[in-house]
Amino acid sequence: MCLICERNELSKRGENPFLIKEFKHSYFVVGDHQYFKGYSLLVLKEHVEDLTDLAADIQKEFLSEVTMAAKVLKKHYGATRINYSCLGNFVPHVHFHLFPRYDADLADDRTKNPWHCIEEFKNFSLNESEARTIAKELQELVYQS
Repeated sequence: MCLICERNELSKRGENPFLIKEFKHSYFVVGDHQYFKGYSLLVLKEHVEDLTDLAADIQKEFLSEVTMAAKVLKKHYGATRINYSCLGNFVPHVHFHLFPRYDADLADDRTKNPWHCIEEFKNFSLNESEARTIAKELQELVYQS
């Protein structure tokens, strides 16, 4: 079982402190670190390795869920934009990384993608209590959307 499938099992059982919202096709979860304040993921419930392996209607609905999650992040954090990353190289399970970006970090160098500072992510790790707090804040908005 892949790492995302393992975490999805926690969400299914109501035991994932990082869970923000369950959508039809995905789980919206707080990221393990907060180097970029508000960093979150949208992970497909089903184990599928590539977006092209999804039926067209599921692709459309899933991308709509990605968009809804991004809107919540922008609204809550006042982000200038959201960077989206869907790679699947390390964990071959369809998921999007959602990186809120702000004027301050974009002013530093607009050409850098969020992964340029991956070595720093570990210094901004969350514990379960911190994740629950962030998830609860975001839940209030996501259920209003």
